[in-house]
Amino acid sequence: MIPRPGFVHLRLHSEYSVVDSLIRIKPLIARVAELGMPAVALTDQVNFYGLIKFYTAARNKGIKPLCGCDLILVEDDNPEQTSLLSLLVQNSAGYKNLINLISMAYQKGQFRSSVTLRRSWLEGHTEGLIALSGASRGDVGKALLGGDRDLALDLLQQYRKLFPDAYYLELQRTGRPGDAEHVQRAVELALATDTPVVATNDVRFLDPEDFEAHEVRVCINDRRTLDDPRRPRTYSEQQYLRSPEEMLELFSDLPEALENTVEIAKRCNLELQLGKPFLPN
Repeated sequence: MIPRPGFVHLRLHSEYSVVDSLIRIKPLIARVAELGMPAVALTDQVNFYGLIKFYTAARNKGIKPLCGCDLILVEDDNPEQTSLLSLLVQNSAGYKNLINLISMAYQKGQFRSSVTLRRSWLEGHTEGLIALSGASRGDVGKALLGGDRDLALDLLQQYRKLFPDAYYLELQRTGRPGDAEHVQRAVELALATDTPVVATNDVRFLDPEDFEAHEVRVCINDRRTLDDPRRPRTYSEQQYLRSPEEMLELFSDLPEALENTVEIAKRCNLELQLGKPFLPN
């Protein structure tokens, strides 16, 4: 009998992503342990605020902490055209590179209410990092949904040069507009270019019933009311911490996308030295 693939969550925001998550670190780690998952990633939006608390709590429960960050990328010539790229740390070199990228975003990339990073700034800062494409919200995904396959292919080739053997086309099935179409087109591109795919659930809360409270938090950040017909509905009640069994059922047709979550978790081996102060020069 062929063993069923496992699953590790690789895209997850905590309460330290103030704009869009309800998840607290200790309840998160408790739920991950309850579900029997060996590892979990934290990829808060352009910050490492929860990193030490997350790293310590996970280690104390025997869970492997995967450290990363969701970055908002902009075009060099068009700061209003944004996309998403998620980076996961493999080792100390990747940790230092991601710190540098986050610092550049805050020092040079603040635009209106966003903290952004120009794609060109990635050059020279990708060693030790694994990149996830951002699914339908990444630039490759947006090009695919826009019907511009040539642009998607060009961007894909650029990323594969920046992240050799460490770039994955990200697939999501969260019930949001564009998910199904993106998965189909991304899988076609992956097959044509021999690019690995990986499944994520873009987690923002622990349980489905937390969705309404999550929307309240989003409205507070956006200065909107829940019943405002003009407010964007960019989240779904399916963005909860699904169990491995639920993800296996959701991606039963794409087992390699699940297997790659485990492979990525194996590749991420950051060792932080805690309990010792590190002061700037």
